[in-house]
Amino acid sequence: MDTAIATLRKNLPWIINAAKSPYSNGPIEGVNRKIKELKRSCYGFANQANMFVRVYQLIA
Repeated sequence: MDTAIATLRKNLPWIINAAKSPYSNGPIEGVNRKIKELKRSCYGFANQANMFVRVYQLIA
């Protein structure tokens, strides 16, 4: 618990800035997660172009 509190105190200004900011990397992280799930579920594609087509369909 002491380590967590020390880390919080050390990073407090940046944590407050992140809470006040209207910007988020959530949408980008969501796209990355979808692409990774696609790669896991479709173990192999006939070629790389097919995979890119599927990624474009997924995020469009």
